[in-house]
Amino acid sequence: ALSSADGPVLVTATAGTTDAGLIDPLEPLADLCRHHGADLHVDAAYGGLLRLSPHHRHKLTGLSRAQSITLDLHKLGWQPVAAGLLAVPDTRLLAPLGHQADYLNATDDTEAGLPDLLGRSLRTTRRPDILKIAVTLRSLGRDGLADLIDRTCAAAHHLAELLEAHPGFELHAHPTISTVLFRPTPMDDEQLAGLRRTLLLDGTAVLGRATADGRLWLKATLLNPHTTAGDLDTLVTLLEGSTHR
Repeated sequence: ALSSADGPVLVTATAGTTDAGLIDPLEPLADLCRHHGADLHVDAAYGGLLRLSPHHRHKLTGLSRAQSITLDLHKLGWQPVAAGLLAVPDTRLLAPLGHQADYLNATDDTEAGLPDLLGRSLRTTRRPDILKIAVTLRSLGRDGLADLIDRTCAAAHHLAELLEAHPGFELHAHPTISTVLFRPTPMDDEQLAGLRRTLLLDGTAVLGRATADGRLWLKATLLNPHTTAGDLDTLVTLLEGSTHR
């Protein structure tokens, strides 16, 4: 497809899909983009901060070769929901976002050195979420955030191991980040959807849902670094009891 494309081409890869937390092969995609003269954008909203972890950053090999990256720090960054970032290696790439309005960024004001934020954000008014990001980084540092990420991912792997070892559940795959897909073995998709709604309405467990390989799965996306092995043991026990109602 790239070889037959006319004009500028943008390839979008994902580092952390919504349904399963999967990461595209970024290095091979970057090679293809370079070979065909295409730009690479990586949606790293979910998985981008794995770069901070010595244990998980290898999953993002090739990320640094992207022309643009989006990050959503309300996930593994534990920030307010609006704390998203668009990162580029060269600020000149932000030129298409530029906008000029006399009442906001008059040309002579910009030339005089007044800050012009219209080239950095599509919004002209927003909360100072960047301050909260800065405070978190100053307080925890990269190592502190990496520790929280490692603990969160370890909890997801523990849950996957519990489910894989349990005869009453089927594990879709071991988590790439912190999302675990699974299903009770005796249920069809309709029963599974009903079980999820019952758990939610009863206040027993808040689980997502995802379709993979043509079947419906329960989805546990772990994002709390303080989740303990005991919490996950309790969850599996609750689910085990619910499937036998």
